[in-house]
Amino acid sequence: MFKLHENKLPAKAVSALLVPCTSRKKVIPDQFSRAVSLNKSEQSDLETAWIKRLEKLPEKCEARELYCGRGFQLGLRAAHISGAPLYIVSAGLGLVSAEATVPTYGITVSGKGDDSLGNCITGQLNPENWWSSVSKGPYSTEISKVIRSTDHGHVVIALSQPYAQMLAPSLLSLSASGISRLRILGSNLSRLLPPRLAECVMPYDERLEAIFPGTRSDFAQRALLHFVSIGLSDVPYGDLNAHREWVSSILSGKKTPIRKSRNRLADEEILKLICQHLPTKTGVGRLLRILRDEEGVACEQTRFSRLYQKVINERTSG
Repeated sequence: MFKLHENKLPAKAVSALLVPCTSRKKVIPDQFSRAVSLNKSEQSDLETAWIKRLEKLPEKCEARELYCGRGFQLGLRAAHISGAPLYIVSAGLGLVSAEATVPTYGITVSGKGDDSLGNCITGQLNPENWWSSVSKGPYSTEISKVIRSTDHGHVVIALSQPYAQMLAPSLLSLSASGISRLRILGSNLSRLLPPRLAECVMPYDERLEAIFPGTRSDFAQRALLHFVSIGLSDVPYGDLNAHREWVSSILSGKKTPIRKSRNRLADEEILKLICQHLPTKTGVGRLLRILRDEEGVACEQTRFSRLYQKVINERTSG
């Protein structure tokens, strides 16, 4: 089983870490700072409206203090171990330094909830165009500047599938030497990315569960922390082939644990279960574990967080 190495990595092994944002936030966004408040329109008009909206939103806290959830905490631990600056890939803010002071918001390119851009756009959402626009916003840093800030070290990136597709054109525009420094972590990303980027994907798969258990939603962050704390400790200055071979050797002989079969329920049924347990069990993370382990119900973290917050809001307003 995976044991976290808390010792700092050799100097210059990592120049930057990138992790995806999370829908769960410590500072709850108000209606004005969420996708649901935007008028449905063509994507280009929506991009302009959102950038103008960002310029008016009050800054609340450092980005590292805004996001919560296990996945983001894994990213913070990787940053601590590597000693490298952490950046957050955010559909609402762009590529944001963890040290930047930012507003809270509710925007995502995935899912179908109130914060999903797909509900606001007339026609088909183009994540790449959205990213190009939000990258020019007041809080974003260009990925090329992150690469050029140092001439050494790996840039280690954890991405979900929607965010990998969104970020791909920006990564592909980097120089050949810049791309060679990328180490991309995530689930089944190679088939979604252009060949030049697919070569940078570390070959983690579901066998990671045998080493470092978790959920599907935090797979990329678990792989990132494992690679940073163990892989780059063993092979700190390796090239792409050396790092891919290291991951393959670590997974060799491991078997994917059998996942328990869980029932899928409608929102209304899950809301009833939340209300049933809420009087004695508090906290979204603890309730989700009860739902999965004790009730045997399948529910994605983002969906459960939305339903949990709905119950909390109804009780507060009532």
